[in-house]
Amino acid sequence: MSLPSASSGAVRVLLVEDDRVQQMLVSTLLEREGCIVDLAEDGQEALALWQEHRHQLVVTDCRMPRMDGYAFTRALRALPGGGSVTVVGMSADTDDRARALEAGMEALLDKPLSAEAVARLLRRG
Repeated sequence: MSLPSASSGAVRVLLVEDDRVQQMLVSTLLEREGCIVDLAEDGQEALALWQEHRHQLVVTDCRMPRMDGYAFTRALRALPGGGSVTVVGMSADTDDRARALEAGMEALLDKPLSAEAVARLLRRG
């Protein structure tokens, strides 16, 4: 994963999550790390936002209505430039790990996310 360092400016993150509580929790954790966060409630909305802003990092729930994180990731990867975006999934079910990697995500984080997990994610670059 190659995210810019803090000295080169804030990382713009697309958070794709249908649960309002999780949206608040994860966006707060990302913002504490200096990220700019855009929210989408499902994969369809996320695709439109990504095409508008070209986020450097996408953190997506795996299981959502309309378009889940797996379908979103496959659709994103098919777009011009979508292959170079870092996509990380989130799930409360560890059985989702293989499916997330198969869909094109780089990693799967366990829900609920902790501040330490978010900090590690952003330092991987």
